[in-house]
Amino acid sequence: MLRTDPLLRRCIALFVVLHIASIAQYATAADLIGYVPWYRMNSSYNTGTLPAQLALLDEVRYFGLTAASNGTVAPLGGGSGNMATHLNRIATIKTAIAALPEGQRPRLNITLGGAAEAANFATVAGNAGLRTMFAQDIKSLLDQTGATSVDIDWEHPAAGIQRTSHYPAMLARIKQELGANLRVYATVDPTVVINNSVFSGPDAIDGLSLMTYDLGWWGNDPGNPNNGEHSLPEYVEDAVQAWNEPPGSQNDRPWVFGTWGNNAPAAKLGVGLPFYGHTVMSPDATYTFSELATGGTTTDGNYYMYQGKSVWIPSSNLAAQRVQFAHDHGLQHIIIWELGQDVHPDTMHPDPNKRSLLRRAFEKNQSLLGDYSGDRNVDIGDYNVWRSTFGSITELRADGNGNTVVDAADYLIWRDRATGGDNDAATSIAVPEPSIICIGTILGLLSWITRMQWLARWGSR
Repeated sequence: MLRTDPLLRRCIALFVVLHIASIAQYATAADLIGYVPWYRMNSSYNTGTLPAQLALLDEVRYFGLTAASNGTVAPLGGGSGNMATHLNRIATIKTAIAALPEGQRPRLNITLGGAAEAANFATVAGNAGLRTMFAQDIKSLLDQTGATSVDIDWEHPAAGIQRTSHYPAMLARIKQELGANLRVYATVDPTVVINNSVFSGPDAIDGLSLMTYDLGWWGNDPGNPNNGEHSLPEYVEDAVQAWNEPPGSQNDRPWVFGTWGNNAPAAKLGVGLPFYGHTVMSPDATYTFSELATGGTTTDGNYYMYQGKSVWIPSSNLAAQRVQFAHDHGLQHIIIWELGQDVHPDTMHPDPNKRSLLRRAFEKNQSLLGDYSGDRNVDIGDYNVWRSTFGSITELRADGNGNTVVDAADYLIWRDRATGGDNDAATSIAVPEPSIICIGTILGLLSWITRMQWLARWGSR
């Protein structure tokens, strides 16, 4: 009978994984993209929370500008300030980025538009001359600020020519003006399917963000009494299917997606992760995660009681799940609305449901790369995290493949990255290998399996 001591269990697990290592697939983490709207920026946030958040992002998007009817870039309404004010805010973000270590600096993006500030897009997109003026003004803005991309946030173009022709033409003209070295994104409601031509040709855009949040009217199916669960995993899954699968695929929720299948490449799609919640089965109201975490009570991190109301918000576990979903489906990025709604990313509250959602998403994203310590380096420290948490189903920093247990497969993910893979800085690391005892056990196990196979085939003859 086989021994069952901890070393043997580790060796058996490692053997099983090493046996199939030749066909193993390693993760490519999605970009984490966070929005900073103009109204969140103040001296306290700018010098305290923002720099710590920027260090965990791949891209930061400044939200405060839109399209004017004459084809120029203009400030949003609502007292956002004049153009000089916005340029100063953007410069503040850029300065905070420059102060970070080189390996922690996110890209800087300028977002144009928004649900209540998109009326002029129809005018600009429908006129070739205005499209050119708009594209040129965007290029000037990026040159002036040092931003490397623009996000066109026309979330709800009207059905018909706006979706089939005008929106794609505007995006193509902007990309043509910006060229290959600057990125162009679009952000849309996932129920709005724009022409698939935006993903092909010399002027193809670099990514499209699906707003899989802010859907308080959607509750899993028409018979669901809940109202407020605005970013459920089921909705995110359906949104990606609606965009990614071929036309004519089975439409599980026709009441949400009238058209199913757009053949959009997954590698250019992103999904949303909101840092705010909606009230459930009551008059609709929204609350930030910071408000809920500091002033509310919860047992599961999804449903909070706050000021006598039930509020649903994506929990820390759902934040990690969304990152894993993006990886599993080959998505390009995750967009976060918005950073100022989170608690400080260094908050280490004893209740995991009250810790930073951004920190949780970042740690999960890094674990897919073998960075189990979350320091953006794949090194011996990550091996130590894996070794100290091996077998855990609760402490999952080293769960690199997302199967909810720290096992030998996660060691292989780390080893692949540390000895080459996608981390050139780690090529000189002396990678710890299994002990002589473990190797001997594996060889013994191989011999035992071979004998059992022989007996099964020939023993009864």
